[in-house]
Amino acid sequence: MWNNPFNLAIIGWLGQFTAVSAHFNQLVQYIEAAHLLKGLPVMGVLWFFWFRDPAPGSPNRRIIIASLLGCLLAVVIARYVNNVAPFQPRPFANPALPFHNYIGLAARETQSLYDWNSFPSDHATLFFALATGIFLLSRAAGCAVFLYTLLLIALPRVYLGLHYPTDIIAGALLGIASVILATRPRVIALYDGPCTRLQQRYPAAFQTALFIASAEISMMFIDVRRLQQLLKVLF
Repeated sequence: MWNNPFNLAIIGWLGQFTAVSAHFNQLVQYIEAAHLLKGLPVMGVLWFFWFRDPAPGSPNRRIIIASLLGCLLAVVIARYVNNVAPFQPRPFANPALPFHNYIGLAARETQSLYDWNSFPSDHATLFFALATGIFLLSRAAGCAVFLYTLLLIALPRVYLGLHYPTDIIAGALLGIASVILATRPRVIALYDGPCTRLQQRYPAAFQTALFIASAEISMMFIDVRRLQQLLKVLF
């Protein structure tokens, strides 16, 4: 799947810049890894719309809750595909691709990236899903978040050899489709009643739980993944 002209052309073009500036590579690496520049700003936009329309059961709040559920659905599907699809090494670990010298960056120490199927990109899945939810709240804000996701979340991962462009495209389409499905009125109607009653009866507890869930989503479920790894070691 990876060895198509589209992937090869983009990876080859980006590869000409990896040996130009150590400072630029370090900046891109920081952007790629920093939750301060990934999940937190995007989730912050979602919470802005949550607090702007404070009535429990309001249309905007329904869309926000549905979007978060759509994100969870998208990530679950992405992880399933990641496990069952034919293994595809990440570009930096693919011996069939020319080696790109990232000056100024240390060698990768974690082995998990070598063993983890690159298709599809779970980052693209999650953040394009969130961008879709924001777009349903505000077209202007949604377009800005789509652009932000493309330039500051997706592109750095391609530049650093973590994903092929088609990984990003597949993840983006999955995330967008999942949120569109989750925000359909018939789907929202399945849980809207109990959810609205919980907001009305326990507003502080409900919003606290939603905030904790959104924080974990914004950080790509990093604590859940670590707990899963710990349980594998223990049991």
